[in-house]
Amino acid sequence: MSQKRVKNDCLFPLEHLSAEALCENMPSCTAFLVFAGSAGGVHKVLKKLYRQSHERVFYTEDPLLNKIPIVLAAAEKGNIPVIVLYADNTPQAHAFLQGKQRVSLVSRGKETPGFLEDLCEKPVPEYFSWIGFQRYFTQPAFMGSLADHGMETLRLGDFREDPLAAEPLLREATHHFLDMRSVRHADLPDGICTSPNGLYSEEICTLARYMGLSRNFRMAVIYGYPASCPEGSQAAQLTAQVLWHLTEGLAVSVNEHPADNPEGFQKKAVQMGEDGQELIFFQSEKSGRWWMELPNSKYPAKPSYIACSVNEYVMACRGEIPMKWLFYYQKSNNFS
Repeated sequence: MSQKRVKNDCLFPLEHLSAEALCENMPSCTAFLVFAGSAGGVHKVLKKLYRQSHERVFYTEDPLLNKIPIVLAAAEKGNIPVIVLYADNTPQAHAFLQGKQRVSLVSRGKETPGFLEDLCEKPVPEYFSWIGFQRYFTQPAFMGSLADHGMETLRLGDFREDPLAAEPLLREATHHFLDMRSVRHADLPDGICTSPNGLYSEEICTLARYMGLSRNFRMAVIYGYPASCPEGSQAAQLTAQVLWHLTEGLAVSVNEHPADNPEGFQKKAVQMGEDGQELIFFQSEKSGRWWMELPNSKYPAKPSYIACSVNEYVMACRGEIPMKWLFYYQKSNNFS
């Protein structure tokens, strides 16, 4: 085999496919990308990146914004992960949501009027987590509303202090929204409405990988970057690298859960004092990820399992009840 052939085989396996060809009998793929409008230079950059896994990724362009419903319906039927790239536009959240899905959002704040309200209130998602927001871009009253509905949040400063804290939040979601405007200006100088503070480029790529690792991943919407970004622009390169990390996460994700295959987990029980609540944790023997068991007062034989990090286990071992456990215990009693 020639050196050129070896080199090309290692490049990102991105192939064009029309939206109408998306069906159950199509070749297997990691994901299907939809560029709402033009792909700009993003897909050209992506094709030049080296892929660690080799299952193909298909893409199509939707210049008239009329193919997305077709793609979403076919992908749902065929259980194919979809990634929609919305460029300049902020999407209408409920154009992508049917019913009470499990939603995550990465954005810096409420700079887009109505988007967060649309995402969180019509109807309220079964699960919602908001990562990377900055308090000076966020109305305190809205944060109170999220808390009232039992939603999880992780502001930028807390994420930077402990990046692994974001992984369990994204693991629980099926539908992800990622705003490229959450990246700071120094890392995305040709972005849209950039701010001095925000996520580092490495951090948004890490979050994209965590999204892909979710076993229940259905869809991600990446938006807030310039549609006209040429191949050599910083915006095209970073958006392509976000896509690389997201699809790599999808390619290596592990379908595991303590309720489905308990034999693949180490069970760790922590007694909270002599007469205190016993907290049960599970650690995957395959991936090392953690879950904690939440008692069900109505159906004791059917506990629920909440994704967590090792920090919650360490906290319990110190004799402290983790805030995440208390949060979900209260939520199960008040919002079930």
